[in-house]
Amino acid sequence: MNNLFCLLTLGLALSGPLNLLQAQAPVPNLEVLEERAFKQAAAFINPSIVRIETVGGQDRVGKLITGTGPTSGVIVSRDGLIISSAFNFIGKPSSILVTLPDGRRFPAQNVATDHLKMLTLLKIDAQNLPVPLAIPESDIQVGMWSIALGRTFDLDQPSISVGIVSALERIWGKAIQTDAKISPVNYGGPLVDINGRLMGILVPLSPGASAETAGVEWYDSGIGFAIPMSDVLKIIPRLNTGQDLYPGLLGITLTGHGDLSTDMKLDRVRYGSPAQEAGVKAGDTITQLDGNTVAMHSQVKQVLMNKYAGDSVSLVVTRAGSPEPISFKATMVEKLVPFESGFLGILPQRSSGDQVETGVGIRYVFSKSAAAEAGLKTQDRILEFNQQKVSDPGTLALLVNHLRPEETAELLISRDEKEQTVKVKLQAIPNTVESELPTQALPSRTAAENQKDKIKTGHLKEELPGSESTYWAYVPENYNPEFEYGLMVWIHPPGNTMESTIFKEWKSICEQRGIIIVGPAAQDVIRWNRDEAEFVKEVVESMRTRYQIDNTRIFLVSHGDGSEFAFDLAFKYRELFRGVAVSEATLKNKPPETDPDYPLSLFFVLNAANPLNQLLQPQIEAIREMNYPTVFELIKNDDPAGQYLEKSTLEGIGRWADSLDRI
Repeated sequence: MNNLFCLLTLGLALSGPLNLLQAQAPVPNLEVLEERAFKQAAAFINPSIVRIETVGGQDRVGKLITGTGPTSGVIVSRDGLIISSAFNFIGKPSSILVTLPDGRRFPAQNVATDHLKMLTLLKIDAQNLPVPLAIPESDIQVGMWSIALGRTFDLDQPSISVGIVSALERIWGKAIQTDAKISPVNYGGPLVDINGRLMGILVPLSPGASAETAGVEWYDSGIGFAIPMSDVLKIIPRLNTGQDLYPGLLGITLTGHGDLSTDMKLDRVRYGSPAQEAGVKAGDTITQLDGNTVAMHSQVKQVLMNKYAGDSVSLVVTRAGSPEPISFKATMVEKLVPFESGFLGILPQRSSGDQVETGVGIRYVFSKSAAAEAGLKTQDRILEFNQQKVSDPGTLALLVNHLRPEETAELLISRDEKEQTVKVKLQAIPNTVESELPTQALPSRTAAENQKDKIKTGHLKEELPGSESTYWAYVPENYNPEFEYGLMVWIHPPGNTMESTIFKEWKSICEQRGIIIVGPAAQDVIRWNRDEAEFVKEVVESMRTRYQIDNTRIFLVSHGDGSEFAFDLAFKYRELFRGVAVSEATLKNKPPETDPDYPLSLFFVLNAANPLNQLLQPQIEAIREMNYPTVFELIKNDDPAGQYLEKSTLEGIGRWADSLDRI
């Protein structure tokens, strides 16, 4: 650099300013050069990009309307293998057509799908096809140019979007991230570098979800993902055998919460899981996975969430009482045995804020339950569960939740101020409602007392602060802030809020059972928009701020077509809702796997004359097989048109709601 400066200085001194300017070469136009480079890169990869069209299949998957336009794929072998995004085939099309850049058109066979990396391998009957040049994985660097391409309507030129590589090993080590805009038309297309070398295959992905449509909502957002071509090439031989590949499951959960948690102790080891069969136990602390030290939840995910069913994983754990670390090896599986909690069979007493008694008092013992068979009685207090002290219902519920039906436990109870030990054999959570469940009398307050404390009671009309959205509520006139109440969230059917009916029919039940009603209103009363889920959640949070709400008894109730949105809310906000009760409706989509941390109970009411009966009956069986506690009541009504539900049915739902805090 110094030599160059000296030469320039010398030239300036000898020749003068005019001669120096005349000697300089023309400055190149960088924009023109960039454009030329992008075009050359696209031309280099262009012969290997195919257009894919699908015919037939499902019009809708979940809430998503499946696309009918062309999408993209990349040739990966000279004899007709083509890789594409699995998203392009979620509608299960009856036929697939592939068009090459030269105009030739072929029917394609769906060979197999990788459900972990969301890729699908196709096969056409063609030979001598152009296979693109892949860039070595070590050459891919953050900040380098990335060009996303797809083949849509124009066979001569691919669609092009330009950006940079913004991150590597995203989505738990699976993907390259680019800020090039990615649309569904180029899902399955290539992501290439400035030289046209293939970096990866474009797919929709999400860090927090694994459904087949996860990540689609980000298209054209500047957040796009591609599976590295080095990984694609590794799985093509496995897919070419015709066997689908699935994410591997180990069957463990950690005690800490959040990806940045450093609490590495195992909270649960699922029954029948690879971890349990290998000998791993709840309470163990993971220190290594596949030879890598792990000290944070995100590091565990980075290892496990990039493995397939059938892959093995090695674990090293420390265990209380063991002087040395213990090593295990497990083979991951596609499916786990559905989680099923043990059931003791009691309702805990709902104490006031100033209650200081030890243990958990029993408010009610379920008939024919484990507690009933062990001789537990109302007013008994449970002091210990398997030698662990219990100070509140939440602690007791968690201990019971860690055991399965048929497992035994030892309880230390207090009865008539005398302690005794009781052994119980836990049962499965029943799919029935107690026919007679007494209410727990709560000391009531007068409306004047509540008004003095500025507590709104009665039938209310409210507007969420900072929003034009409205809701109504009913807070029992005798509301007592010293006790916690259940919260019923009414999701009205499209076209009718049913406010007066719900208020009239539920008022007395709410007063008896200690339940508050809140009824959010859709902005467009004729339908619920999925975007309004956050509004409903904010309404619930607002009620929790203003009133004493029992978090274990927040539940959704709906009727008819409003039920679909109610289930969407329940499955989206698992940590918030503990039950869903619907009438004259079915479950449109398969529910997610039961979550041991957030139990959810379901209640279906259907008129025997309703044609949905034939559809709902097998659904109930399938839901129960997933170990969702599910009540199904078939009613007879000669004139169901325009009628909601009879009082006896509503009282049954009230008893069910009153027992959502069961243990």
